[in-house]
Amino acid sequence: VDYWLQISITVEQLAVQRITEAMDGLGAVAVSRQHAGGSARFDTASSDFQGWSTEKVSGLFPPDADQKTICNYLHDASGGHTGISCQILADRNWEQIGRDQFKPFNVEGALWVCPSWCQPPVPNAVNIIIDPGLAFGTGTHPTTALCLRQLNKIDLTEHTVLDWGCGSGILAIAALKLGALRATATDIDPKALSTTRENGQNNGIGDQLTVETPEQIVSPMIFDIVIANILAHTLIELAPRLNSLLAADGMVLLSGVLGAQAETVCTAFGPGYTFKTVPADEWILLIGTRTT
Repeated sequence: VDYWLQISITVEQLAVQRITEAMDGLGAVAVSRQHAGGSARFDTASSDFQGWSTEKVSGLFPPDADQKTICNYLHDASGGHTGISCQILADRNWEQIGRDQFKPFNVEGALWVCPSWCQPPVPNAVNIIIDPGLAFGTGTHPTTALCLRQLNKIDLTEHTVLDWGCGSGILAIAALKLGALRATATDIDPKALSTTRENGQNNGIGDQLTVETPEQIVSPMIFDIVIANILAHTLIELAPRLNSLLAADGMVLLSGVLGAQAETVCTAFGPGYTFKTVPADEWILLIGTRTT
């Protein structure tokens, strides 16, 4: 390939994930995000990111991609947005560029996330080996980092964990490396399921990790901890199902929630919980402990 087609669109923050997923489904080999004003986004587990009202999402497509079809789809997916731009980019070693940008980082305490091509800075730490790829979840996004930090605070010994919307599987893998007995990971995206299986093997916990489609997660399966790092409207829809899968004295960790959405999400899960919130930038982690 001598060149690539870059298609970009600027959208409201709440539409970013929808546009990112659309670009992936339309065949983008890479998707990047930056502030609409031009500053790049570099998330860290201890981010000082204060939130953007709009973001520019750019997808890198093969030169034979159907530009008109892609633009029309993005136009519809964004609610009729017309600010779509296209440009030709000369070929570069995009994989190497991605590697250069993704470095090991400390989540909290002895918990680290490291790409497979780097020697862990602290070999005896709890090192989660994750490479950036097709599935969401390298630990750098604030919603993922909130979950990782909370898992690091919990005594997971002999506990079972469900990671709903697992993406790369990072949260299920972290739970196992932090002492959980078993973990089950599920996602509607087949790419996420295959990535999670591979990451589980790479982290040496494949035998303790079960990867299933959502249809395979049914009663009488019961879990001590249920984690869902998705978006608020999906959490609300899933509340009855996640409730049915949680032990009587269990805990839910709900992430991907904006501060203004927290009360609505808590209400959807019902009165049988005591919730507390942990903020990070514009996001909220809801920690719910069952009381009935």
